Amino acid sequence: MLSKKLLYSAYRLSTRHLGPDGSPKIVHGTCFHVKSGERLFLVTNRHNVELSYKDQKYVGYKWDGMQVGGYCNDDDYFEFSFAGHTIHFAVPSNPAEDVFVLELPKAPIQFRRRKKPGEHPDKKTETFDPVILEIEMLARDEDLKQLSPGSQVLLPSYSAHYDKSSERPVMRGGIVSSDPESNYQTEGQEPGRRVLFQAQSAEGASGGPVYALMDNVAMLLGINAGHLTGSVPKIGTIHSGFSYCFKAACIREAIDAIISDTGKDGAD
Repeated sequence: MLSKKLLYSAYRLSTRHLGPDGSPKIVHGTCFHVKSGERLFLVTNRHNVELSYKDQKYVGYKWDGMQVGGYCNDDDYFEFSFAGHTIHFAVPSNPAEDVFVLELPKAPIQFRRRKKPGEHPDKKTETFDPVILEIEMLARDEDLKQLSPGSQVLLPSYSAHYDKSSERPVMRGGIVSSDPESNYQTEGQEPGRRVLFQAQSAEGASGGPVYALMDNVAMLLGINAGHLTGSVPKIGTIHSGFSYCFKAACIREAIDAIISDTGKDGAD
Protein backbone atom coordinates (compact mmCIF):
# COMPACT_ATOMS: atom_id res chain seq x y z
CA MET A 1 0.00 0.00 0.00
CA LEU A 2 1.37 3.40 -1.01
CA SER A 3 1.80 6.12 1.57
CA LYS A 4 -0.09 9.42 1.42
CA LYS A 5 3.38 10.96 1.74
CA LEU A 6 3.65 10.76 -2.04
CA LEU A 7 0.65 13.07 -2.45
CA TYR A 8 1.72 15.53 0.23
CA SER A 9 5.31 15.73 -1.03
CA ALA A 10 3.96 18.22 -3.60
CA TYR A 11 3.90 21.89 -2.53
CA ARG A 12 2.32 24.89 -4.19
CA LEU A 13 4.81 27.45 -5.47
CA SER A 14 3.90 31.08 -6.12
CA THR A 15 6.60 33.28 -7.61
CA ARG A 16 6.44 37.04 -8.07
CA HIS A 17 8.14 38.78 -10.98
CA LEU A 18 8.53 42.44 -11.87
CA GLY A 19 8.45 43.66 -15.45
CA PRO A 20 10.74 46.41 -16.82
CA ASP A 21 8.06 48.97 -15.89
CA GLY A 22 7.70 47.55 -12.37
CA SER A 23 4.39 45.79 -13.06
CA PRO A 24 4.05 42.51 -11.11
CA LYS A 25 3.25 39.07 -12.50
CA ILE A 26 2.47 36.06 -10.29
CA VAL A 27 3.18 32.54 -11.54
CA HIS A 28 1.91 29.36 -9.86
CA GLY A 29 3.56 25.96 -10.08
CA THR A 30 4.57 22.99 -7.95
CA CYS A 31 7.74 22.17 -6.02
CA PHE A 32 9.05 19.54 -3.61
CA HIS A 33 11.77 19.03 -0.97
CA VAL A 34 14.84 16.80 -1.16
CA LYS A 35 17.16 16.16 1.78
CA SER A 36 20.84 15.32 1.39
CA GLY A 37 22.56 14.62 4.70
CA GLU A 38 21.40 17.42 7.00
CA ARG A 39 20.75 19.87 4.18
CA LEU A 40 17.32 20.58 2.71
CA PHE A 41 16.67 21.66 -0.87
CA LEU A 42 13.63 22.93 -2.75
CA VAL A 43 13.20 21.68 -6.32
CA THR A 44 11.07 23.14 -9.14
CA ASN A 45 11.29 24.06 -12.82
CA ARG A 46 13.58 26.83 -13.94
CA HIS A 47 10.75 28.39 -15.96
CA ASN A 48 8.81 28.95 -12.72
CA VAL A 49 11.46 31.36 -11.44
CA GLU A 50 12.90 32.69 -14.71
CA LEU A 51 10.02 33.72 -16.96
CA SER A 52 12.12 34.36 -20.06
CA TYR A 53 13.53 30.82 -19.91
CA LYS A 54 10.57 29.53 -21.94
CA ASP A 55 9.04 32.70 -23.35
CA GLN A 56 11.12 35.55 -24.74
CA LYS A 57 8.28 38.04 -24.31
CA TYR A 58 9.26 38.10 -20.63
CA VAL A 59 12.84 39.25 -21.22
CA GLY A 60 13.55 41.95 -18.65
CA TYR A 61 11.32 40.46 -15.95
CA LYS A 62 13.09 39.86 -12.65
CA TRP A 63 12.27 37.31 -9.96
CA ASP A 64 11.09 39.25 -6.90
CA GLY A 65 10.16 36.58 -4.36
CA MET A 66 8.34 33.33 -3.74
CA GLN A 67 5.91 31.68 -1.37
CA VAL A 68 5.49 27.96 -0.76
CA GLY A 69 2.38 26.32 0.65
CA GLY A 70 1.57 22.73 1.52
CA TYR A 71 1.08 20.12 4.18
CA CYS A 72 3.56 18.87 6.78
CA ASN A 73 1.39 15.76 7.02
CA ASP A 74 -2.17 15.25 5.88
CA ASP A 75 -3.47 17.58 8.61
CA ASP A 76 -1.47 20.82 8.95
CA TYR A 77 -1.25 23.33 6.10
CA PHE A 78 1.69 25.77 6.15
CA GLU A 79 2.84 28.70 4.06
CA PHE A 80 6.38 30.09 4.12
CA SER A 81 8.63 32.49 2.26
CA PHE A 82 12.33 33.33 2.04
CA ALA A 83 12.00 37.06 2.68
CA GLY A 84 15.20 38.47 4.15
CA HIS A 85 17.33 35.41 3.34
CA THR A 86 20.18 34.96 0.90
CA ILE A 87 19.26 32.10 -1.41
CA HIS A 88 21.83 29.71 -2.90
CA PHE A 89 20.63 27.98 -6.03
CA ALA A 90 21.89 25.99 -9.01
CA VAL A 91 20.69 24.61 -12.35
CA PRO A 92 22.08 21.73 -14.45
CA SER A 93 25.00 22.51 -16.75
CA ASN A 94 22.79 21.72 -19.76
CA PRO A 95 20.57 24.80 -20.17
CA ALA A 96 17.90 22.70 -21.93
CA GLU A 97 17.19 20.84 -18.67
CA ASP A 98 14.40 22.78 -17.00
CA VAL A 99 15.43 22.24 -13.36
CA PHE A 100 16.01 24.75 -10.54
CA VAL A 101 17.23 23.81 -7.05
CA LEU A 102 17.68 26.13 -4.08
CA GLU A 103 18.91 25.35 -0.59
CA LEU A 104 16.64 26.25 2.31
CA PRO A 105 18.51 28.58 4.68
CA LYS A 106 19.70 27.31 8.06
CA ALA A 107 18.32 30.40 9.75
CA PRO A 108 14.62 30.17 10.70
CA ILE A 109 12.30 30.99 7.83
CA GLN A 110 9.04 32.85 8.14
CA PHE A 111 6.09 30.47 8.17
CA ARG A 112 2.51 30.34 9.31
CA ARG A 113 0.17 27.43 9.92
CA ARG A 114 -3.43 27.70 8.83
CA LYS A 115 -5.66 27.36 11.89
CA LYS A 116 -8.33 24.68 11.89
CA PRO A 117 -12.02 25.27 12.63
CA GLY A 118 -12.62 25.28 16.38
CA GLU A 119 -8.93 25.48 17.22
CA HIS A 120 -7.92 27.61 20.21
CA PRO A 121 -6.75 30.98 18.82
CA ASP A 122 -3.70 31.04 21.11
CA LYS A 123 -2.28 27.71 19.90
CA LYS A 124 1.29 28.25 18.66
CA THR A 125 3.40 26.29 16.20
CA GLU A 126 7.12 26.42 16.84
CA THR A 127 8.52 24.27 14.02
CA PHE A 128 7.90 23.65 10.36
CA ASP A 129 8.55 20.04 9.33
CA PRO A 130 7.81 19.55 5.61
CA VAL A 131 7.35 16.25 3.84
CA ILE A 132 10.75 15.49 2.32
CA LEU A 133 12.34 13.00 -0.04
CA GLU A 134 15.66 11.55 1.04
CA ILE A 135 18.35 11.78 -1.64
CA GLU A 136 18.46 7.97 -1.80
CA MET A 137 14.94 8.02 -3.26
CA LEU A 138 16.17 9.70 -6.45
CA ALA A 139 16.50 7.19 -9.29
CA ARG A 140 20.02 6.40 -10.47
CA ASP A 141 21.14 5.00 -13.81
CA GLU A 142 21.10 1.45 -12.42
CA ASP A 143 17.47 1.95 -11.37
CA LEU A 144 16.53 3.09 -14.88
CA LYS A 145 18.05 -0.09 -16.32
CA GLN A 146 15.46 -2.07 -14.34
CA LEU A 147 12.51 0.22 -15.09
CA SER A 148 10.46 -0.83 -18.10
CA PRO A 149 8.17 1.15 -20.40
CA GLY A 150 4.64 0.54 -19.15
CA SER A 151 5.63 0.91 -15.50
CA GLN A 152 3.24 3.02 -13.44
CA VAL A 153 4.01 6.67 -12.76
CA LEU A 154 2.37 9.01 -10.23
CA LEU A 155 2.30 12.81 -10.42
CA PRO A 156 1.19 14.74 -7.33
CA SER A 157 0.83 18.46 -7.94
CA TYR A 158 -0.97 21.72 -7.35
CA SER A 159 -2.33 21.77 -10.88
CA ALA A 160 -5.22 24.06 -11.74
CA HIS A 161 -7.58 21.37 -10.43
CA TYR A 162 -6.10 21.03 -6.93
CA ASP A 163 -8.53 20.58 -4.03
CA LYS A 164 -9.73 24.10 -3.21
CA SER A 165 -11.75 22.93 -0.19
CA SER A 166 -8.62 22.61 1.92
CA GLU A 167 -5.72 23.59 -0.37
CA ARG A 168 -4.65 19.98 -0.97
CA PRO A 169 -2.64 18.63 -3.91
CA VAL A 170 -4.09 16.07 -6.31
CA MET A 171 -2.61 12.95 -7.90
CA ARG A 172 -2.54 11.94 -11.53
CA GLY A 173 -1.31 8.59 -12.82
CA GLY A 174 -0.01 7.07 -16.03
CA ILE A 175 2.72 4.89 -17.46
CA VAL A 176 6.32 5.27 -18.60
CA SER A 177 6.25 5.63 -22.39
CA SER A 178 9.88 5.94 -23.50
CA ASP A 179 12.80 3.70 -22.59
CA PRO A 180 13.99 5.24 -19.27
CA GLU A 181 17.63 4.53 -20.19
CA SER A 182 17.26 6.73 -23.28
CA ASN A 183 17.14 10.52 -23.20
CA TYR A 184 13.82 11.22 -24.91
CA GLN A 185 13.75 14.05 -27.46
CA THR A 186 11.22 15.33 -29.99
CA GLU A 187 12.22 16.90 -33.29
CA GLY A 188 11.92 20.39 -31.81
CA GLN A 189 13.62 19.77 -28.46
CA GLU A 190 17.25 20.27 -27.52
CA PRO A 191 19.07 17.18 -26.15
CA GLY A 192 18.39 16.62 -22.44
CA ARG A 193 17.90 13.89 -19.86
CA ARG A 194 14.16 13.30 -20.32
CA VAL A 195 11.66 10.48 -19.88
CA LEU A 196 8.33 10.50 -21.72
CA PHE A 197 5.24 9.29 -19.90
CA GLN A 198 1.58 8.91 -20.76
CA ALA A 199 -0.24 11.17 -18.33
CA GLN A 200 -1.69 14.59 -18.88
CA SER A 201 0.21 17.35 -17.15
CA ALA A 202 -1.78 20.53 -16.59
CA GLU A 203 -1.33 24.19 -15.74
CA GLY A 204 0.25 24.56 -12.30
CA ALA A 205 1.69 21.03 -12.28
CA SER A 206 5.09 22.10 -13.62
CA GLY A 207 7.85 21.42 -11.12
CA GLY A 208 6.12 18.56 -9.34
CA PRO A 209 7.73 15.20 -8.54
CA VAL A 210 7.22 12.25 -10.90
CA TYR A 211 7.35 8.87 -9.17
CA ALA A 212 7.80 5.50 -10.83
CA LEU A 213 6.77 2.29 -9.14
CA MET A 214 9.09 -0.72 -9.04
CA ASP A 215 7.70 -3.73 -7.18
CA ASN A 216 5.13 -1.32 -5.72
CA VAL A 217 7.92 0.84 -4.24
CA ALA A 218 8.07 4.47 -5.35
CA MET A 219 11.26 6.14 -6.52
CA LEU A 220 11.66 9.67 -7.85
CA LEU A 221 11.95 9.32 -11.61
CA GLY A 222 12.32 13.06 -12.12
CA ILE A 223 10.62 16.44 -12.21
CA ASN A 224 7.53 17.17 -14.30
CA ALA A 225 8.40 19.75 -16.93
CA GLY A 226 5.70 19.93 -19.58
CA HIS A 227 3.40 18.20 -22.04
CA LEU A 228 3.45 17.56 -25.76
CA THR A 229 0.78 18.93 -28.07
CA GLY A 230 -0.57 18.02 -31.47
CA SER A 231 -2.65 19.79 -34.09
CA VAL A 232 -5.99 18.74 -35.54
CA PRO A 233 -7.55 20.48 -38.57
CA LYS A 234 -10.51 22.72 -37.67
CA ILE A 235 -9.75 22.18 -33.95
CA GLY A 236 -6.24 23.48 -33.53
CA THR A 237 -3.79 22.58 -30.78
CA ILE A 238 -4.68 19.59 -28.61
CA HIS A 239 -2.95 17.76 -25.76
CA SER A 240 -1.23 14.65 -27.09
CA GLY A 241 -1.71 12.75 -23.83
CA PHE A 242 2.08 12.62 -23.41
CA SER A 243 4.12 14.60 -20.87
CA TYR A 244 7.78 14.46 -19.93
CA CYS A 245 10.06 14.86 -16.95
CA PHE A 246 13.73 15.60 -16.52
CA LYS A 247 15.52 12.76 -14.81
CA ALA A 248 16.47 12.75 -11.13
CA ALA A 249 20.12 12.92 -12.20
CA CYS A 250 19.52 16.57 -13.18
CA ILE A 251 18.40 17.30 -9.61
CA ARG A 252 21.42 15.51 -8.14
CA GLU A 253 23.73 17.55 -10.36
CA ALA A 254 22.26 20.84 -9.13
CA ILE A 255 22.39 19.74 -5.47
CA ASP A 256 26.03 18.69 -5.88
CA ALA A 257 26.82 22.08 -7.43
CA ILE A 258 25.36 23.94 -4.43
CA ILE A 259 27.27 21.73 -1.99
CA SER A 260 30.47 22.27 -3.98
CA ASP A 261 29.97 26.07 -4.00
CA THR A 262 29.06 26.45 -0.32
CA GLY A 263 31.19 23.74 1.30
CA LYS A 264 30.13 20.59 3.08
CA ASP A 265 28.61 22.52 6.00
CA GLY A 266 26.66 24.89 3.77
CA ALA A 267 26.17 28.63 3.93
CA ASP A 268 24.13 30.40 6.59
